[in-house]
Amino acid sequence: MKKLLLILTLLAASTSEGQFAPAAGKAGSTAIKADSTCFVNWASECTVKRGLAQINLADSGYASVGTANAAIGPALKNGVVSLGDGGSAVLYFNPPIEDQDGFDFAIFENAFLDTFLEFAHVEVSNDKINWIRFPSVSLTQTTKQVEPFGYTYPEHISNLAGKYKMPYGVPFDLSELKDSQNYQTTFQYVRITDVVGSINPALGSKDSKGNMINDPWPTPFASSGFDLDAVGVIHQSATTNNVKSLHKNLFCKYNRNTQTLTFAKPLYENIAIYSNTGNRVFQQKINGSELIVPQNLSEGVYHLQCSLGTFQFIK
Repeated sequence: MKKLLLILTLLAASTSEGQFAPAAGKAGSTAIKADSTCFVNWASECTVKRGLAQINLADSGYASVGTANAAIGPALKNGVVSLGDGGSAVLYFNPPIEDQDGFDFAIFENAFLDTFLEFAHVEVSNDKINWIRFPSVSLTQTTKQVEPFGYTYPEHISNLAGKYKMPYGVPFDLSELKDSQNYQTTFQYVRITDVVGSINPALGSKDSKGNMINDPWPTPFASSGFDLDAVGVIHQSATTNNVKSLHKNLFCKYNRNTQTLTFAKPLYENIAIYSNTGNRVFQQKINGSELIVPQNLSEGVYHLQCSLGTFQFIK
């Protein structure tokens, strides 16, 4: 009997072996506790697009636990928001997250065990149009579907949110994206998209190497999918970007030191600036990607209008 028990113990241990960072508290783990002093900021805005409780059952309804506000502010404070199968959340940061030495931000999910984990893809952007996805890897076996309350292991996972139980966050390093076409040193948006854990290629999600990502599925509950708690910032830009886009095709930055608006792409047209009360206070033809805001404008909220749309900035 003892020999059989030993064999079963060895088999169980072998199933959790992997080449990536292990569970929180183990040697080599990268897990960061929610109350760590490394966090200097948290998401200030969040929008959520829910997925179905079960992606292949239209009548399963959508995930419904929590609201987008749950993901704003520190971890462990406001509950969680469940994304559903393939659902997503977009979080806004001001000042932007900045690429510095080491990890730059961390994502928190509400897993209660080291071995019951639900995963999500992670992307960053500055305009909510051009997204860069962290290159994820899943070494979980794909021959048998992980059942709704089955086991998943952090040692098998790289660059997917959700690999650590609460109250630990999964950290991400922006330097891993340096070779991407749209890489910048700072990013204002993080998008978190639930991994549909089915190993059916017609339904499930793949990692960056084309492997199916196997995690507990189906989970046809109100709390279906990734349960987002918070995103903590470890490194942020020293300068606040006082610009908020009001149109999906327009993005720019405002530098308060130089009082310069820098657009993501050149514009060749007349641009008008309006006060917060609706009065036009400035108009000029722009021929390029930068505009110097007149120094005689008093501090306050302004709206800039052009053919692409309208956005506001704070002078």
